Amino acid sequence: MDRDAAPGAEEVVPSFEWRLVRRAGLAGLGLTTAAAVLGLVATAAAPPPAALSTARLLLAFAGTLTAGAALSMRPDLWRAWAVGGGAAALAVAGVPEHWDSFRLLFGVLAAVGLAGAATLAAPARYRLPVVSGWLLFHFTGIFFATTTPPSTPWLTEQMFIRVYNPYLQFIYMRNAYHFYSPEPGPASVLVFVLKTETGTDAQGRPQYDTQWVVLPKRPDDVKDPLGLTYYRRLSITEQLARVTPGLLSNVAERSEMLPRRQAVAHLIPMNPSEEPLSQYRLPQPEVARYVLPSYASHVILEHAPPGLAGKTTVKIYRVEHRTMNVEEFANPRHRPGSTSPYDPTTYRPYFLGEFGYVADTEKPGAARIELLNPQEPLLYWLVPIVPRPGGVPPGDPHKRPFIDFMSIHALDTLDLNAGDVDDPKHRNKVFDWNQLR
Repeated sequence: MDRDAAPGAEEVVPSFEWRLVRRAGLAGLGLTTAAAVLGLVATAAAPPPAALSTARLLLAFAGTLTAGAALSMRPDLWRAWAVGGGAAALAVAGVPEHWDSFRLLFGVLAAVGLAGAATLAAPARYRLPVVSGWLLFHFTGIFFATTTPPSTPWLTEQMFIRVYNPYLQFIYMRNAYHFYSPEPGPASVLVFVLKTETGTDAQGRPQYDTQWVVLPKRPDDVKDPLGLTYYRRLSITEQLARVTPGLLSNVAERSEMLPRRQAVAHLIPMNPSEEPLSQYRLPQPEVARYVLPSYASHVILEHAPPGLAGKTTVKIYRVEHRTMNVEEFANPRHRPGSTSPYDPTTYRPYFLGEFGYVADTEKPGAARIELLNPQEPLLYWLVPIVPRPGGVPPGDPHKRPFIDFMSIHALDTLDLNAGDVDDPKHRNKVFDWNQLR
Protein backbone atom coordinates (compact mmCIF):
# COMPACT_ATOMS: atom_id res chain seq x y z
CA MET A 1 0.00 0.00 0.00
CA ASP A 2 1.31 3.47 -0.92
CA ARG A 3 1.90 5.36 2.34
CA ASP A 4 1.77 8.73 0.55
CA ALA A 5 -1.61 8.05 -1.04
CA ALA A 6 -4.41 10.23 0.30
CA PRO A 7 -7.16 8.29 2.05
CA GLY A 8 -10.56 8.14 0.36
CA ALA A 9 -13.54 10.01 1.71
CA GLU A 10 -15.12 6.78 2.89
CA GLU A 11 -12.06 6.09 5.04
CA VAL A 12 -12.07 9.53 6.69
CA VAL A 13 -15.84 9.77 7.20
CA PRO A 14 -17.48 6.33 7.10
CA SER A 15 -20.85 6.17 5.39
CA PHE A 16 -23.96 5.83 7.51
CA GLU A 17 -25.39 2.35 7.64
CA TRP A 18 -28.64 1.85 5.76
CA ARG A 19 -30.25 0.60 8.99
CA LEU A 20 -29.79 4.04 10.62
CA VAL A 21 -30.90 5.87 7.48
CA ARG A 22 -33.99 3.66 7.25
CA ARG A 23 -34.96 4.36 10.85
CA ALA A 24 -34.70 8.12 10.41
CA GLY A 25 -36.54 7.99 7.09
CA LEU A 26 -39.37 5.85 8.45
CA ALA A 27 -39.69 8.19 11.42
CA GLY A 28 -40.15 11.08 8.99
CA LEU A 29 -42.67 9.08 6.99
CA GLY A 30 -44.57 8.27 10.15
CA LEU A 31 -44.80 11.92 11.18
CA THR A 32 -45.99 13.08 7.76
CA THR A 33 -48.45 10.17 7.60
CA ALA A 34 -49.90 11.34 10.91
CA ALA A 35 -50.19 14.87 9.48
CA ALA A 36 -51.99 13.51 6.40
CA VAL A 37 -54.42 11.52 8.60
CA LEU A 38 -55.18 14.66 10.60
CA GLY A 39 -55.78 16.38 7.26
CA LEU A 40 -58.51 13.85 6.50
CA VAL A 41 -60.00 14.48 9.94
CA ALA A 42 -59.91 18.23 9.32
CA THR A 43 -61.70 17.76 6.01
CA ALA A 44 -64.48 15.84 7.74
CA ALA A 45 -64.80 18.43 10.52
CA ALA A 46 -66.27 21.74 9.37
CA PRO A 47 -64.73 24.01 10.46
CA PRO A 48 -61.70 22.23 12.00
CA PRO A 49 -60.39 23.52 15.35
CA ALA A 50 -57.32 25.74 15.24
CA ALA A 51 -55.34 23.28 17.39
CA LEU A 52 -55.77 20.63 14.70
CA SER A 53 -54.16 22.87 12.07
CA THR A 54 -51.26 23.62 14.39
CA ALA A 55 -50.71 19.93 15.03
CA ARG A 56 -50.75 19.21 11.29
CA LEU A 57 -48.13 21.88 10.64
CA LEU A 58 -45.81 20.65 13.39
CA LEU A 59 -46.05 17.03 12.25
CA ALA A 60 -45.57 17.91 8.56
CA PHE A 61 -42.52 20.09 9.16
CA ALA A 62 -40.96 17.71 11.66
CA GLY A 63 -41.54 14.77 9.32
CA THR A 64 -40.05 16.41 6.24
CA LEU A 65 -37.02 17.64 8.19
CA THR A 66 -36.45 14.15 9.60
CA ALA A 67 -36.79 12.54 6.18
CA GLY A 68 -34.50 15.18 4.71
CA ALA A 69 -31.90 14.40 7.37
CA ALA A 70 -32.12 10.74 6.41
CA LEU A 71 -31.58 11.63 2.76
CA SER A 72 -28.56 13.77 3.62
CA MET A 73 -26.96 10.76 5.34
CA ARG A 74 -26.91 8.64 2.17
CA PRO A 75 -27.73 10.70 -0.95
CA ASP A 76 -26.14 7.93 -3.02
CA LEU A 77 -29.00 5.49 -2.29
CA TRP A 78 -32.17 5.54 -4.34
CA ARG A 79 -34.13 4.25 -1.36
CA ALA A 80 -33.20 7.36 0.65
CA TRP A 81 -34.49 9.58 -2.16
CA ALA A 82 -37.70 7.55 -2.36
CA VAL A 83 -38.30 7.95 1.40
CA GLY A 84 -37.67 11.71 1.16
CA GLY A 85 -40.01 12.08 -1.81
CA GLY A 86 -42.72 10.03 -0.11
CA ALA A 87 -42.51 12.11 3.06
CA ALA A 88 -42.83 15.32 1.04
CA ALA A 89 -45.83 13.91 -0.84
CA LEU A 90 -47.58 13.07 2.42
CA ALA A 91 -46.74 16.55 3.74
CA VAL A 92 -48.78 18.06 0.89
CA ALA A 93 -51.90 16.45 2.37
CA GLY A 94 -50.76 17.17 5.92
CA VAL A 95 -50.35 20.95 5.56
CA PRO A 96 -53.59 23.02 5.93
CA GLU A 97 -55.14 24.37 2.75
CA HIS A 98 -54.40 28.03 3.50
CA TRP A 99 -50.66 27.23 3.60
CA ASP A 100 -50.77 26.90 -0.16
CA SER A 101 -47.19 28.09 -0.74
CA PHE A 102 -45.81 25.30 1.42
CA ARG A 103 -48.09 22.82 -0.29
CA LEU A 104 -46.53 23.85 -3.57
CA LEU A 105 -43.03 23.57 -2.07
CA PHE A 106 -43.67 20.10 -0.68
CA GLY A 107 -45.14 19.01 -4.01
CA VAL A 108 -42.01 20.10 -5.84
CA LEU A 109 -39.80 18.39 -3.23
CA ALA A 110 -41.81 15.19 -3.69
CA ALA A 111 -41.29 15.33 -7.46
CA VAL A 112 -37.56 15.98 -6.99
CA GLY A 113 -37.25 13.11 -4.51
CA LEU A 114 -39.03 10.61 -6.71
CA ALA A 115 -37.11 11.76 -9.79
CA GLY A 116 -33.84 11.34 -7.87
CA ALA A 117 -34.85 7.86 -6.77
CA ALA A 118 -35.71 6.85 -10.33
CA THR A 119 -32.43 8.26 -11.65
CA LEU A 120 -30.29 6.41 -9.08
CA ALA A 121 -32.26 3.19 -9.50
CA ALA A 122 -31.70 3.24 -13.26
CA PRO A 123 -28.59 1.63 -14.77
CA ALA A 124 -25.55 3.92 -14.86
CA ARG A 125 -25.65 4.24 -18.66
CA TYR A 126 -29.05 6.00 -18.43
CA ARG A 127 -28.13 8.49 -15.69
CA LEU A 128 -25.89 10.73 -17.78
CA PRO A 129 -28.56 11.35 -20.47
CA VAL A 130 -31.15 12.12 -17.78
CA VAL A 131 -28.95 14.63 -15.93
CA SER A 132 -27.76 16.14 -19.23
CA GLY A 133 -31.36 16.52 -20.38
CA TRP A 134 -32.32 18.38 -17.22
CA LEU A 135 -29.33 20.73 -17.50
CA LEU A 136 -30.21 21.42 -21.13
CA PHE A 137 -33.82 22.15 -20.15
CA HIS A 138 -32.68 24.49 -17.34
CA PHE A 139 -30.27 26.58 -19.39
CA THR A 140 -32.62 26.70 -22.35
CA GLY A 141 -35.16 28.25 -19.99
CA ILE A 142 -32.63 30.89 -18.94
CA PHE A 143 -32.00 31.64 -22.61
CA PHE A 144 -35.70 32.17 -23.20
CA ALA A 145 -35.89 34.39 -20.10
CA THR A 146 -33.27 36.72 -21.59
CA THR A 147 -35.25 37.07 -24.83
CA THR A 148 -38.73 37.69 -23.43
CA PRO A 149 -38.61 41.53 -23.19
CA PRO A 150 -40.32 43.22 -26.18
CA SER A 151 -40.12 42.73 -29.00
CA THR A 152 -40.44 39.04 -28.24
CA PRO A 153 -39.69 36.40 -30.90
CA TRP A 154 -42.63 34.11 -31.63
CA LEU A 155 -40.75 30.95 -30.59
CA THR A 156 -39.68 32.53 -27.29
CA GLU A 157 -43.23 33.66 -26.54
CA GLN A 158 -44.71 30.21 -27.18
CA MET A 159 -42.06 28.26 -25.25
CA PHE A 160 -42.03 30.71 -22.36
CA ILE A 161 -45.80 30.78 -21.88
CA ARG A 162 -46.47 27.08 -22.50
CA VAL A 163 -43.41 25.43 -20.93
CA TYR A 164 -40.89 27.49 -19.01
CA ASN A 165 -42.74 30.24 -17.16
CA PRO A 166 -44.02 28.11 -14.21
CA TYR A 167 -40.60 26.49 -13.75
CA LEU A 168 -38.60 29.72 -13.87
CA GLN A 169 -41.16 31.57 -11.76
CA PHE A 170 -40.92 28.94 -9.02
CA ILE A 171 -37.12 29.09 -8.78
CA TYR A 172 -37.18 32.88 -9.36
CA MET A 173 -34.76 32.87 -12.26
CA ARG A 174 -37.00 34.78 -14.64
CA ASN A 175 -37.05 38.41 -13.59
CA ALA A 176 -33.35 39.21 -13.10
CA TYR A 177 -32.51 38.37 -16.71
CA HIS A 178 -34.72 41.23 -17.91
CA PHE A 179 -32.76 44.04 -16.29
CA TYR A 180 -30.08 44.44 -18.92
CA SER A 181 -31.69 43.09 -22.08
CA PRO A 182 -31.41 45.60 -23.61
CA GLU A 183 -32.43 48.48 -21.25
CA PRO A 184 -33.09 48.33 -17.49
CA GLY A 185 -36.72 48.96 -16.63
CA PRO A 186 -37.83 51.22 -13.80
CA ALA A 187 -37.47 49.92 -10.27
CA SER A 188 -40.44 50.11 -7.92
CA VAL A 189 -41.01 50.66 -4.23
CA LEU A 190 -44.26 50.04 -2.40
CA VAL A 191 -45.86 52.85 -0.43
CA PHE A 192 -48.68 52.06 1.98
CA VAL A 193 -50.85 54.47 3.92
CA LEU A 194 -52.69 52.95 6.88
CA LYS A 195 -55.86 54.62 8.10
CA THR A 196 -57.09 53.61 11.56
CA GLU A 197 -60.44 54.75 12.94
CA THR A 198 -59.85 56.09 16.44
CA GLY A 199 -63.29 57.47 17.37
CA THR A 200 -65.64 60.29 16.42
CA ASP A 201 -65.65 64.06 16.83
CA ALA A 202 -68.36 66.21 18.43
CA GLN A 203 -70.46 66.00 15.25
CA GLY A 204 -70.22 62.20 15.17
CA ARG A 205 -67.84 62.09 12.20
CA PRO A 206 -65.17 59.35 12.26
CA GLN A 207 -61.64 60.38 13.19
CA TYR A 208 -58.58 58.65 11.78
CA ASP A 209 -54.89 58.28 12.44
CA THR A 210 -52.72 57.77 9.38
CA GLN A 211 -49.30 56.18 8.95
CA TRP A 212 -47.03 55.85 5.91
CA VAL A 213 -45.03 52.65 5.36
CA VAL A 214 -42.39 52.20 2.64
CA LEU A 215 -41.10 48.83 1.43
CA PRO A 216 -38.15 48.58 1.12
CA LYS A 217 -36.81 51.58 3.01
CA ARG A 218 -33.35 52.96 3.48
CA PRO A 219 -31.57 52.78 5.87
CA ASP A 220 -33.87 50.44 7.84
CA ASP A 221 -33.58 47.59 5.32
CA VAL A 222 -29.85 48.04 4.65
CA LYS A 223 -28.54 45.46 7.09
CA ASP A 224 -25.18 44.67 5.49
CA PRO A 225 -22.31 46.76 4.05
CA LEU A 226 -23.21 45.97 0.43
CA GLY A 227 -26.93 46.66 0.84
CA LEU A 228 -27.83 43.17 -0.34
CA THR A 229 -30.71 42.92 2.13
CA TYR A 230 -32.22 46.09 0.67
CA TYR A 231 -32.04 44.83 -2.90
CA ARG A 232 -33.46 41.45 -1.90
CA ARG A 233 -36.47 43.27 -0.48
CA LEU A 234 -36.63 45.43 -3.58
CA SER A 235 -37.31 42.27 -5.59
CA ILE A 236 -40.51 41.79 -3.53
CA THR A 237 -42.00 44.82 -5.24
CA GLU A 238 -41.50 43.21 -8.65
CA GLN A 239 -44.25 40.72 -7.81
CA LEU A 240 -46.71 43.62 -8.13
CA ALA A 241 -45.13 44.96 -11.32
CA ARG A 242 -46.66 42.21 -13.48
CA VAL A 243 -49.28 44.27 -15.30
CA THR A 244 -51.04 44.65 -18.62
CA PRO A 245 -49.72 47.72 -20.45
CA GLY A 246 -52.46 50.32 -20.70
CA LEU A 247 -55.89 50.30 -22.32
CA LEU A 248 -54.75 50.32 -25.93
CA SER A 249 -55.84 46.77 -26.75
CA ASN A 250 -58.99 46.34 -24.65
CA VAL A 251 -61.83 48.37 -26.13
CA ALA A 252 -64.47 47.17 -23.64
CA GLU A 253 -62.35 48.01 -20.62
CA ARG A 254 -61.35 51.34 -22.12
CA SER A 255 -64.97 52.35 -22.57
CA GLU A 256 -65.56 51.83 -18.83
CA MET A 257 -62.29 52.83 -17.14
CA LEU A 258 -61.41 55.95 -19.11
CA PRO A 259 -64.70 57.84 -18.50
CA ARG A 260 -64.54 56.90 -14.81
CA ARG A 261 -61.03 58.36 -14.60
CA GLN A 262 -61.93 61.48 -16.55
CA ALA A 263 -64.82 62.16 -14.16
CA VAL A 264 -62.34 62.98 -11.36
CA ALA A 265 -59.70 64.64 -13.52
CA HIS A 266 -60.68 68.06 -12.13
CA LEU A 267 -59.59 66.85 -8.67
CA ILE A 268 -56.57 64.75 -9.63
CA PRO A 269 -55.51 65.40 -13.23
CA MET A 270 -53.75 62.96 -15.50
CA ASN A 271 -50.04 63.28 -16.07
CA PRO A 272 -49.75 65.76 -18.96
CA SER A 273 -46.43 64.27 -20.12
CA GLU A 274 -47.87 60.81 -20.88
CA GLU A 275 -50.59 59.43 -23.11
CA PRO A 276 -53.82 59.01 -21.09
CA LEU A 277 -54.38 55.39 -22.15
CA SER A 278 -50.87 54.36 -21.07
CA GLN A 279 -51.46 55.60 -17.50
CA TYR A 280 -53.65 52.60 -16.64
CA ARG A 281 -51.84 49.44 -15.48
CA LEU A 282 -54.10 46.49 -14.67
CA PRO A 283 -52.32 43.87 -12.52
CA GLN A 284 -52.32 40.31 -13.76
CA PRO A 285 -55.15 38.17 -12.31
CA GLU A 286 -53.01 36.23 -9.81
CA VAL A 287 -51.53 39.49 -8.52
CA ALA A 288 -54.93 41.12 -7.98
CA ARG A 289 -56.49 38.00 -6.41
CA TYR A 290 -53.72 36.73 -4.18
CA VAL A 291 -50.55 38.85 -3.99
CA LEU A 292 -52.12 42.25 -3.31
CA PRO A 293 -54.45 41.01 -0.53
CA SER A 294 -51.53 39.09 1.01
CA TYR A 295 -49.33 42.22 1.10
CA ALA A 296 -52.19 44.31 2.49
CA SER A 297 -52.91 41.79 5.25
CA HIS A 298 -49.23 41.62 6.22
CA VAL A 299 -48.85 45.42 6.43
CA ILE A 300 -52.02 45.84 8.50
CA LEU A 301 -51.10 43.09 10.96
CA GLU A 302 -47.51 44.34 11.18
CA HIS A 303 -48.11 48.09 11.55
CA ALA A 304 -51.67 48.67 12.79
CA PRO A 305 -52.01 49.71 16.44
CA PRO A 306 -52.48 46.72 18.79
CA GLY A 307 -56.05 45.45 18.74
CA LEU A 308 -57.13 47.81 15.92
CA ALA A 309 -56.39 45.74 12.81
CA GLY A 310 -60.13 45.36 12.20
CA LYS A 311 -60.52 49.16 12.17
CA THR A 312 -57.56 49.76 9.88
CA THR A 313 -57.52 49.98 6.09
CA VAL A 314 -54.49 50.32 3.83
CA LYS A 315 -54.03 51.99 0.45
CA ILE A 316 -51.28 50.56 -1.72
CA TYR A 317 -49.23 52.47 -4.28
CA ARG A 318 -46.60 50.91 -6.52
CA VAL A 319 -44.19 53.77 -7.13
CA GLU A 320 -42.02 53.39 -10.23
CA HIS A 321 -38.78 55.35 -10.26
CA ARG A 322 -38.03 56.54 -13.77
CA THR A 323 -34.32 56.34 -14.53
CA MET A 324 -32.88 59.49 -16.08
CA ASN A 325 -31.03 59.08 -19.34
CA VAL A 326 -27.44 60.22 -19.70
CA GLU A 327 -28.34 63.58 -21.26
CA GLU A 328 -30.81 64.46 -18.49
CA PHE A 329 -28.41 63.49 -15.75
CA ALA A 330 -25.41 65.30 -17.25
CA ASN A 331 -27.18 68.48 -18.31
CA PRO A 332 -29.76 70.02 -15.91
CA ARG A 333 -31.13 72.14 -18.78
CA HIS A 334 -32.66 68.94 -20.21
CA ARG A 335 -34.66 68.46 -17.01
CA PRO A 336 -36.05 71.86 -16.06
CA GLY A 337 -37.14 72.16 -12.45
CA SER A 338 -35.36 68.94 -11.48
CA THR A 339 -31.85 68.96 -10.03
CA SER A 340 -31.71 65.43 -8.61
CA PRO A 341 -32.35 61.88 -9.87
CA TYR A 342 -34.47 61.52 -6.72
CA ASP A 343 -36.73 64.44 -7.59
CA PRO A 344 -40.35 63.47 -6.77
CA THR A 345 -41.41 64.17 -10.36
CA THR A 346 -39.28 61.20 -11.47
CA TYR A 347 -41.62 58.85 -9.56
CA ARG A 348 -44.79 57.30 -11.00
CA PRO A 349 -47.25 56.14 -8.28
CA TYR A 350 -49.89 53.64 -9.43
CA PHE A 351 -52.83 53.16 -7.08
CA LEU A 352 -53.49 49.45 -6.44
CA GLY A 353 -56.53 49.74 -4.20
CA GLU A 354 -57.65 50.15 -0.60
CA PHE A 355 -57.91 46.95 1.44
CA GLY A 356 -59.42 46.12 4.80
CA TYR A 357 -60.82 43.25 6.83
CA VAL A 358 -64.47 42.33 6.36
CA ALA A 359 -66.63 39.58 7.85
CA ASP A 360 -66.20 36.24 6.10
CA THR A 361 -69.66 35.04 5.11
CA GLU A 362 -68.41 31.49 4.59
CA LYS A 363 -66.76 31.24 8.02
CA PRO A 364 -68.91 32.78 10.79
CA GLY A 365 -66.83 34.73 13.27
CA ALA A 366 -63.84 35.00 10.91
CA ALA A 367 -62.62 37.90 8.77
CA ARG A 368 -60.89 38.11 5.41
CA ILE A 369 -58.92 40.81 3.64
CA GLU A 370 -60.70 42.36 0.67
CA LEU A 371 -60.52 45.18 -1.87
CA LEU A 372 -63.01 47.66 -0.43
CA ASN A 373 -64.03 49.61 -3.54
CA PRO A 374 -63.55 47.90 -6.93
CA GLN A 375 -65.27 50.93 -8.55
CA GLU A 376 -62.70 53.44 -7.26
CA PRO A 377 -62.15 55.91 -10.16
CA LEU A 378 -58.36 55.90 -9.73
CA LEU A 379 -57.95 52.15 -9.23
CA TYR A 380 -54.86 50.98 -11.21
CA TRP A 381 -54.30 54.49 -12.60
CA LEU A 382 -51.21 56.66 -12.37
CA VAL A 383 -51.52 59.32 -9.65
CA PRO A 384 -49.21 62.05 -10.93
CA ILE A 385 -46.46 63.98 -9.21
CA VAL A 386 -46.11 67.03 -11.45
CA PRO A 387 -44.02 70.21 -11.40
CA ARG A 388 -45.84 73.17 -9.84
CA PRO A 389 -47.01 75.49 -12.65
CA GLY A 390 -44.90 78.64 -12.52
CA GLY A 391 -42.57 77.20 -9.91
CA VAL A 392 -42.47 78.15 -6.25
CA PRO A 393 -44.22 81.50 -5.60
CA PRO A 394 -41.73 84.16 -4.44
CA GLY A 395 -41.76 84.71 -0.69
CA ASP A 396 -43.67 81.50 0.09
CA PRO A 397 -41.30 79.15 1.97
CA HIS A 398 -43.93 76.44 2.39
CA LYS A 399 -44.71 75.68 -1.26
CA ARG A 400 -42.76 72.84 -2.85
CA PRO A 401 -41.72 72.87 -6.53
CA PHE A 402 -44.08 69.98 -7.25
CA ILE A 403 -47.68 69.01 -6.52
CA ASP A 404 -48.05 65.73 -4.61
CA PHE A 405 -51.30 64.25 -5.87
CA MET A 406 -50.47 60.91 -4.24
CA SER A 407 -50.78 62.50 -0.79
CA ILE A 408 -53.95 64.30 -1.86
CA HIS A 409 -55.49 60.99 -2.95
CA ALA A 410 -54.19 58.93 -0.02
CA LEU A 411 -55.34 61.40 2.66
CA ASP A 412 -58.88 61.73 1.33
CA THR A 413 -60.28 62.24 4.84
CA LEU A 414 -58.43 65.59 5.02
CA ASP A 415 -60.03 66.89 1.78
CA LEU A 416 -56.71 68.23 0.53
CA ASN A 417 -56.27 69.95 -2.82
CA ALA A 418 -53.37 71.26 -4.86
CA GLY A 419 -53.56 74.60 -3.06
CA ASP A 420 -53.33 73.41 0.53
CA VAL A 421 -51.36 70.15 0.32
CA ASP A 422 -48.23 72.10 1.33
CA ASP A 423 -49.91 73.88 4.24
CA PRO A 424 -47.65 73.60 7.32
CA LYS A 425 -50.49 72.13 9.37
CA HIS A 426 -50.50 69.12 7.03
CA ARG A 427 -46.73 68.74 6.71
CA ASN A 428 -46.57 65.85 9.21
CA LYS A 429 -49.41 64.07 7.36
CA VAL A 430 -48.34 64.18 3.70
CA PHE A 431 -45.77 61.79 2.29
CA ASP A 432 -42.12 62.66 2.90
CA TRP A 433 -40.35 62.04 -0.42
CA ASN A 434 -36.92 62.40 1.18
CA GLN A 435 -37.25 58.91 2.65
CA LEU A 436 -36.93 57.41 -0.85
CA ARG A 437 -33.39 58.75 -1.26
